[in-house]
Amino acid sequence: MTEMNNLLLTRLRELIRSTDALLPAQEEAVFSDAPLTLAGAGAGTGKTHTLAWRFLRALLRPGVRPRDILTLTFTEKAASEMSERINALFAKVRPVLDPENRLLTAVAEELQEAPISTIHAFSLNILREKALFLPSGLSARPITPPEEELFNRRVRDALDTLDFDWFRRTLPPGRTPEEILGEAADDLPAVLNAYSPAAVTDFAFALSNLLESRGETPDTLLESAGSDAFAPLIEERLKAIALPSARANCSLWLKEILPFLPPALPGSGAFNERLGDFRNRWTGRTPSEDENFFLAFAGDLHASLLKNLSGTGNSKSALLLAELLGERLKDHRERNASLWTALSFLEQGLTDKDFRLRTALLRTASLLWLAFREFRRRRGLVTFDDMIRLAGELTAPSAEQGTPLRIYREILVDEFQDTNALQDRLIRSVAGPESRIFLVGDLKQSIYRFRHADPTLFGELLKKQDEETMYIPLQTNFRTRPTLLDGVNAIFRRVWRDGISPSLGQAYEDLLFPENEELASSREQTPLPAVLPLIRCTEEDERAPDARKGAADLLGQALLTLRGQPVWDSGLKAMRPAEWRDMTILVPVRSSFEALEGTLFPRYGIPVAFERGKQYFNRGEIGDLRAALQTIAFPEDRHALLSFLSTPFSGLSLEELAPLFAPDKPLLGDLYPEAAEGIENLRRTARYGSLYTALAELLKNQAVLLFWPSWRRRNVLSNLWKGLDLVREYEEVFGNDPAGCAAYFARMAARPSGGEEGTPLGEEEDVVRVMTVHSAKGLEFPIVALVDLNNTRGRGWGKSLVPSLLLGAGASRYPSEWGGEESDTGKLAAFLEQTEEGEEWERLFYVGCTRARDCLILSSSCGGKEGVPEPAKGSWLSLLDESSLAFSEGGEKRENPFPVPEGEKEDLPGERGQIIPPPSLETLSLERLSATSFSLFQWCPAAWRMKYRQGVDLVWELPSSEEQGGADLGSLAHWFLARWNFKPEGLENLRSSQCPHTLPPSLRSVWREDKARLALALWLEGLARLPAGEALAERAAEGSLRRELPFRFRMTDGPLLTGSIDVLWEEEDKICIRDYKITARDESAPESAPSWEALYSSQLLFYGYAASLAEPGKNVDMRLIHLREGTEGDPVEGASSWNKMTEQLRRVARQAVSGPFAPAAERCPVCFYRFDCPFRQK
Repeated sequence: MTEMNNLLLTRLRELIRSTDALLPAQEEAVFSDAPLTLAGAGAGTGKTHTLAWRFLRALLRPGVRPRDILTLTFTEKAASEMSERINALFAKVRPVLDPENRLLTAVAEELQEAPISTIHAFSLNILREKALFLPSGLSARPITPPEEELFNRRVRDALDTLDFDWFRRTLPPGRTPEEILGEAADDLPAVLNAYSPAAVTDFAFALSNLLESRGETPDTLLESAGSDAFAPLIEERLKAIALPSARANCSLWLKEILPFLPPALPGSGAFNERLGDFRNRWTGRTPSEDENFFLAFAGDLHASLLKNLSGTGNSKSALLLAELLGERLKDHRERNASLWTALSFLEQGLTDKDFRLRTALLRTASLLWLAFREFRRRRGLVTFDDMIRLAGELTAPSAEQGTPLRIYREILVDEFQDTNALQDRLIRSVAGPESRIFLVGDLKQSIYRFRHADPTLFGELLKKQDEETMYIPLQTNFRTRPTLLDGVNAIFRRVWRDGISPSLGQAYEDLLFPENEELASSREQTPLPAVLPLIRCTEEDERAPDARKGAADLLGQALLTLRGQPVWDSGLKAMRPAEWRDMTILVPVRSSFEALEGTLFPRYGIPVAFERGKQYFNRGEIGDLRAALQTIAFPEDRHALLSFLSTPFSGLSLEELAPLFAPDKPLLGDLYPEAAEGIENLRRTARYGSLYTALAELLKNQAVLLFWPSWRRRNVLSNLWKGLDLVREYEEVFGNDPAGCAAYFARMAARPSGGEEGTPLGEEEDVVRVMTVHSAKGLEFPIVALVDLNNTRGRGWGKSLVPSLLLGAGASRYPSEWGGEESDTGKLAAFLEQTEEGEEWERLFYVGCTRARDCLILSSSCGGKEGVPEPAKGSWLSLLDESSLAFSEGGEKRENPFPVPEGEKEDLPGERGQIIPPPSLETLSLERLSATSFSLFQWCPAAWRMKYRQGVDLVWELPSSEEQGGADLGSLAHWFLARWNFKPEGLENLRSSQCPHTLPPSLRSVWREDKARLALALWLEGLARLPAGEALAERAAEGSLRRELPFRFRMTDGPLLTGSIDVLWEEEDKICIRDYKITARDESAPESAPSWEALYSSQLLFYGYAASLAEPGKNVDMRLIHLREGTEGDPVEGASSWNKMTEQLRRVARQAVSGPFAPAAERCPVCFYRFDCPFRQK
């Protein structure tokens, strides 16, 4: 070390000690000279402060310049704050360290060159610096959601049709699907039939994302697919889960239970016999260190005594065991449920079918992973993991280079507990032999497992501390008042009394308040309780949503009383009255938002802002934006136009809009030419400019925000601009395509997640924020309410395929071609993840609790008996001690107690809007009418109303339950007939149990029903031998048949007619239409009952009328083909002028709007819907 560096270092130490800038533990961390320093930074212990001082210390090392110090953070916000903190600290200490202004001049000039960023931004910078070394050249950029969605859809289509040619074109040169799939190619159709292309695609991408974060590749996955090396690892993991409980139970029963049973067991019965035999086998045996001894004991205990507890209710021996155990046998069994499950999996092992299915799934995942990598490479696209992987490859030493491309002398990493193996590899790749690495983390706050974070990386470093590694815990909390720290420590000392987790191997470290009695006294000068439990007793038979609303009601009352109470202001170093912005509500998952949104403001006037809610596409403003998009994209869509005109963007009031709904459907330009011209201008802008520019025009006039209450306007504007960002993102990839963008929005809106809302609020907005605990990581608030504590962690139920690090793939069932029985590998995969998920769920609770500075509210509903709460097993509520679990008093509903100023009442949800008189029902008619809708109305108006107006899912029942049929078989028949050549030899595929590759997933279950499929083949063979069938075969051979023909025709002064004709062809002077039916006549119906063929005749007339509109003047030959009976029906006669049909269509379109909807009782005996119909006449 040079003399100058010694001087600067001495001055730095003196400055720190003279100003008490650092606590002893922080100073030790800052000045550590170990090659690897681990700083265990608990919540609120000043890690950013410590990192900033460590950065200054690094600057004073000989030969170290700012650009030699790499600082990596978890978020962009943290990187910005770190940069500001370092610059401010350097400016503050520089006059003290360098009073002559000559030693640090060069450092000051280069300070802005120091790389301070997230690891992803750091990786992207490397890719741009070394772009010439990349396979994709200079154009590397992050992939966008539309591009991911495009590839996902193409993959699903390719799998659905087994289009191996597409994969050959998409894979890297020299790779083929046959090589990758190997023998699994033969199993792929069966796997796709069992799980659907969509499920297999989702599984493949989930698994590849998981493995990529661990540094794996498609080829390592391919190797794993053909290996059984994973089986011992699974056995080892299962034993690791089972052994602690097995040892504990072995010690308990051999030392404290069996020796204290009397020689003659009380009572009699089968349980007594089993207990006696069990005691005889194990009494006197001494536990050995052999793990198999403990596992054998636990297995026998479960099999002999606990698995079957029948007969123990009145057994004296069972009562004696319960007394010795201190709990009921049932409770003892349930408390050790993980042990019995692990033992069960160890006993049964994996079957040949499990290995076969795993191989097929993993090889398919490798195929899709390789294809997606190549898709990105050709387009110069990268995912976040690509950035890190490629950056690591560019910076790592190679045979040609000999040394890495870039070495950093000092590396500082924040939130290291949330990194993964791929990120760790990159960090190591830029460190040289003389580099010092400073890792800051807290295993108690590792909560990003869903982002593939691997806390065991930090945990393993803590375990192997040596002469080159120094661990320094930072425990002094500068955030939280002393009594609240005591409460948090009390909770988690008990929860983690045996360590944070077995896999991490670290004891719980208390958070400590600074040793400053005056400060401690000042922080307690408030009547606010440090911990405020608000536990509401769930009423009997109360639904979960209502229970959440009840708890939200109790919370709303509490927040009203807390407003204005003293809270600590760290800037003023004094107390001040609490405002709304000092309160934050943290939820475990976003599904908790709904109850809070429907309670806090509507009932109590509490202004709330929900950050990153999942209801984006369900918000009214996004519906308005989608209506505008549809109107621009589809000028002929009157429904889209009327929807857009009903939005605030149109500038029309509802009174002005009403005439447009008149039966004569007046043109917008005739009534409101300015509005029509405005829409045309938007379309021209979209056509010749971009859709983004056109939609941005709508937002220029922000007066439209007045249509929303003031407390929602910022969120509305943020959501609208996010919508425009989605449009711009789409156009950057696919160009100007309004119709395609509208379809993309529709697909995004259909996703179950609903889309994430924007977050427009600044920190000074006086509102109560509601966010997830994950979103609150790194933040702090005076008053924090943790809600829904009785929730349990999600387990991903409902997934038929489960990606797994150890197992690779977990499945719920085998393909039907293999037997179709259930597979236990899905349960095994979920079980292997269960322990880690449970540990993270506890850490998430810790993070939530440690966000509070002055008051922590614990809010939840909970069931109970005799006034004692009974928390759900595995919930946060179950982690509290009895003193925190008493039910809160109150909770009764009150009228809105929060005084809302008169001038703001219009902003309250629920205020009555302006009443607009509806148009006369006599003038209204349906805008659109389908063949099915028309024929059902003609058959029975009451049935039509239930199906189309009330949304009742009417079940189509066959007249005879003894024969094959139903809607699914009818759909399969239509699908096959659209592709068949009408010759008997063309039915061989239908007789095979192997599903065609192009068969839609929804029809695969009915195809696998041999009886139904073979019955259909028999019917179609009969059709092929009919004169009608021979004629169809002839027409099919010459290519004149038009099958599954869709149509849309607008009637004059009537609705838009829509439908799809089964088969149509033209002859010289006529149009021939045939409609297939598989339904037989109900022979049990009385002869006087009207035939159900009237329903089908109405459909045929509808098709014939549509054909007459397309080809005026031509005759129409319309007939039914009865597949089951193998007959062709008589011609259905249409009117010579079709005038009668015209009037029928107009009448139905009018009557369907307002009725009457009288049931056609005379048709009940033969009606397909009669079993679901409340109007049925017996």
